[in-house]
Amino acid sequence: MNNVPSRKELLHLINVASFSVDDVKLFLDTHPDNREALAYFQEYNAIRTQALKDYARLYSPLTLDSITTCSDYWKWIDEPYPWQEGGC
Repeated sequence: MNNVPSRKELLHLINVASFSVDDVKLFLDTHPDNREALAYFQEYNAIRTQALKDYARLYSPLTLDSITTCSDYWKWIDEPYPWQEGGC
């Protein structure tokens, strides 16, 4: 049984988590001690970070901070951009 998420599934998770993190950051700007919002931020930030790591490991890095190794060849050019091939 294959439990590897597809490129499209991971991109969707990254988009959802990124939106959630950005949205709650705006709320926290005006409510910095709201514990529920802080917990929500921590949860979705962890989900986003893990999804970015998984995407980089399975497909290719999406952001500079998700690069884990840099070999003698810059591989980003070999992969389709996230908006290509129905990825978004």
